[in-house]
Amino acid sequence: MRRTGPDVNFLPPMPHYLDAMQPSPNHLSLLTSILFFGALAHAQAPSHLVVPAAYTSTDAVSYAWIAGASRDVRQQTLIGASHLQNLIGHPLLALELRRTAANETYQGGAANLTVVLSTSPNEPLRCDSEFAGNVGQDALAVFSGTVTLPTSPPATGPSVAWSANNVVRIAFQTPFVYHGGTLCIDLVGQPIAGQNANWWMADAEFEDLRGTAVEVGAGCGLYGGPQHQWSFTSERTLLPGAHASFWAYGPANAFAIAAFGVSSPVPIPLQSLGMSAPGCSLHLQPGLVMSTQITLFEPELHPLLQSRGGVAESRLRIPNSTGMFGLSMTTQWLDLSQPATSNAIQWTVASSMPTIDMALVDGVPNDPRGLVSVHHAHVWRIEHL
Repeated sequence: MRRTGPDVNFLPPMPHYLDAMQPSPNHLSLLTSILFFGALAHAQAPSHLVVPAAYTSTDAVSYAWIAGASRDVRQQTLIGASHLQNLIGHPLLALELRRTAANETYQGGAANLTVVLSTSPNEPLRCDSEFAGNVGQDALAVFSGTVTLPTSPPATGPSVAWSANNVVRIAFQTPFVYHGGTLCIDLVGQPIAGQNANWWMADAEFEDLRGTAVEVGAGCGLYGGPQHQWSFTSERTLLPGAHASFWAYGPANAFAIAAFGVSSPVPIPLQSLGMSAPGCSLHLQPGLVMSTQITLFEPELHPLLQSRGGVAESRLRIPNSTGMFGLSMTTQWLDLSQPATSNAIQWTVASSMPTIDMALVDGVPNDPRGLVSVHHAHVWRIEHL
C-alpha cells in the first residue's frame, strides 16, 4: 500500500506490480467487517454477576461444602428470577464459588464434576425434594471434567476477592443462554483419590429463620436412652416453602409410622387401643390424626453409629403461603416391631417467609431425593457475555 504523510516525497516510487495489491472496495468492506466484529467482541468481553448481589465483594454470613471436594455429593441450586434480570438473553460461560472468610488455610485438591443448567419449572419456594422435579426441559450439560480446588491462604474478611487462590472455577465447555425464569444449577461431584480437599468451604447466604418445637410426653421402647427420646425435628426446616424434616431411631430394617395430628391433652395408653405395649402411650388425639407416613428404619452405615439402630425419616412440604404462619401440629412415631411409641413433638411454623429467592437441594448422586433448604444457599458468581 502507498504511504501518505509528511515524508511521502522521500519514498521511492512503488513498483507497478505492487499497485495490483492495493485493496479493492470489496477487500475494504471485508476488512471493515473484521474490524467491526473484532471491536464488538471486545465490547462484549465477559462480565460477572454475583448472586446474591450484596456479596459481590463482601463475605456472606455462612458457608457450605462443595460437591466432590471430599465425597460424592449432588447439589442443586435454584436461583430465582429476581437475581437474574440482567442476564436475560445472555450466554452463561462459567460459574465460580468463592471461599468463605476464615483465618485458616484451605488445602487444595481436585474433583470430577458434571454441571447441567436448565430453566426450572419451580420457583425456589416451590422447590421439589426430588432432583428430577427441578430440572427444566431445556437442560444442557455445560461441563464435565476435573475442577481444581486451589490452596487458599487465610482470608479474614469482611471482603474476600474473587482471585484465583480464593475461587473454584467451572469454565463451561458449552454456553447456556438464559431466557428468564428460575435457573437450576445441577452439580454432581466425585472426589479424586488422593486429591481430597477435606475442608474447603464455599461462601453461602443464610437467613436466620426457624420455627419452634416442644416435646410432648415421653417415649418408650429400646431406643433413646433413659428418657426414650428417639424422635426429632429440625426447627430450621419449619418454614413456609420448606420441607419440614422429622426423624427417629429404631431397630434397623423395621417398619415405622410417622403420624401427624393434634396433641392429646392426656396420654392414651396403647393397651387401651388393643396393643400389647405396657408403658407406651399415644400423645395424639386418635380422631384428629391428619396424616401418616410409613417408612423403614434404615441401617446406619458408619460402625460408630450402628449402636443407635436404624434411622427413619419423614419430610413434609410446607406451602409457601402466609396462611402457614404459626401453623402448629404434633408428630409422633410408632415402631411396629416392638411395638413402641416415641416422644411426641409439637411444632410450629415460623411467622415469616424466606426472602433470599434461592434454594439448595443437597444429597448423594444415587438418591433421587435430597434435603431442601430455602434459607441457605451458595454465593455464586456467574460469568456471561
